Amino acid sequence: MNWPAVSAVSTAVIAFVLVLFLVAALVLVTRLIGLSRTVQGFVKTLERDTRPALETARSLIAESQRVAVQITGEVKGIAEASQDVRHRLMSAVDRIEDRLVDLDTLVDVVQEEVEETVLDVSAALRTTRRGSTLAGTVKRLLFGKSRRKRRRRR
Repeated sequence: MNWPAVSAVSTAVIAFVLVLFLVAALVLVTRLIGLSRTVQGFVKTLERDTRPALETARSLIAESQRVAVQITGEVKGIAEASQDVRHRLMSAVDRIEDRLVDLDTLVDVVQEEVEETVLDVSAALRTTRRGSTLAGTVKRLLFGKSRRKRRRRR
């Protein structure tokens, strides 16, 4: 066997395989670079196309946060106003109840006074009638018949 020839052939085969491997690696690297450029272009296009949507979404989020804060403030203000109105209303109701109790007491006192006055007037009228009857009797006894009866006769 010719060892130098076998060694030369095997070295040539190894070199050929290495060249094939380097060519395949070079093709693979070239394709990877092309694919990387394509992906990079797609990402740029995607970034360019989605940037306005992202900016709009960000501004919508910021606006909604501002509106939420404003609504929260308004709701707190309404709750505070409602609480104030409720306290004032309860205070007014308490004052009205006190006034109604005072009015009821006043009506009771006035009713008692009116009843007493009516009784006093009634007693005074009874006394006046008795006195009038007594005075009429005395007058008739002293002066005679009343003028009315005299006129009727004439």
